[in-house]
Amino acid sequence: MLHSKIYLFEMADGSATALVGSHNMTGFALRGLNGEAGVLLEGAASDAAFADIRQHIAESFSQAVPYDPTLKEAYAWWTREYFEGLRIEANDVPRDSEARRTIVILAAISNGPLPKTGDIVYFEIAEELREIRSLDTEVHIHLFNTLPAGPSQALSELSSASVALLCKTEGIEVGRGGLELDADWSIDDRKRPELRPTVRPFRPATSKGMQQVRVRVLKGLGDRFDYLFDEGKSTWIPEFGEEPIHDEAKHEVWLPVKGLSEGDLVGSEKRRMALVEASPQSGSFILFSRRRRKMG
Repeated sequence: MLHSKIYLFEMADGSATALVGSHNMTGFALRGLNGEAGVLLEGAASDAAFADIRQHIAESFSQAVPYDPTLKEAYAWWTREYFEGLRIEANDVPRDSEARRTIVILAAISNGPLPKTGDIVYFEIAEELREIRSLDTEVHIHLFNTLPAGPSQALSELSSASVALLCKTEGIEVGRGGLELDADWSIDDRKRPELRPTVRPFRPATSKGMQQVRVRVLKGLGDRFDYLFDEGKSTWIPEFGEEPIHDEAKHEVWLPVKGLSEGDLVGSEKRRMALVEASPQSGSFILFSRRRRKMG
């Protein structure tokens, strides 16, 4: 990110003044209220040092890209990414959350038997969430005798769940899906979910745009987590220039960023909608979290 500053003043009497540094033209910077480092050059405008400064300004101007107000969201995204990268790089203490994909199911369980180790549970989730097919995606099922009024309340009351189960993905069907599936339990309503025993043969009616997921119960969930949810914001792809930038000090070569373009609009919009639908704000009790924090 360019932060260098050069203020060049060329006077009518043939003299010139240049203020070179990284500070802004503010009262705090110029009156010594900030800790700044800058160089003040004064002399004849024909001096070689001022010729170098003019050449640098002309080169910077030729490489500059005009501000495009239609890309305001892209610029904001780029700035957030930059400062988030700085925060991660500067933070050398253990971070309190981990990037671990987790499907979180909050459901009611009626009086009767509970799922046991080895049982298979069936549910549906948006097919745009393709990353749940990754092997490291865990499934946590929290069962309540009385389901709280909303998913956010249920997440805040996980300690009151009658049982919490750790599961692993057994199978995922997309498209037309499986007509007849092996499952011991099913959850068929994302807005008021209830875990119920299946009736064999189990032939679920898959909703449009959803994928069928079957998970096997491994054991009780020993740890408690605070699940963090994606807001489904736009992502942007940097467009690189062709002229490389050589960092002699670090022996690295960079390509300058000439612009930002939004990803596949159709796919991106569908994915954003899927992330919103799998967040507590949607009212769904079947959720997808990409980060989580282990509770004490």
